[in-house]
Amino acid sequence: MFEMSEIFKQFKRNSIIKVIFNISCNTVMYDDLHQKITNLEKNILQIEDNMVEFERLKYEDGIKKSTQQLESNLKYLSVLANGTPTDKKEDRRIMDFLRIHYNNLQRL
Repeated sequence: MFEMSEIFKQFKRNSIIKVIFNISCNTVMYDDLHQKITNLEKNILQIEDNMVEFERLKYEDGIKKSTQQLESNLKYLSVLANGTPTDKKEDRRIMDFLRIHYNNLQRL
């Protein structure tokens, strides 16, 4: 049978392991979310470039599909940005990006 001190040591060690595990998971999750945000920003810029080209070629279907995809990606980026723990500088940059590209969407 375990002594109380041994049980306490086991509990304490398991708690430390749980804390380390949670920190590791949070770091991986944050990196994954940050990468998704970066990829979405690149994708949004690419869609806007495609839309300029579609307008030049008068390709209406391409413009329509790109507009829908752009709107969807901006909404998803907004959701991710609001749920991601970032520093103030990064948060400001993302919000400025969203504002600029929502304005671009409205002009199209």
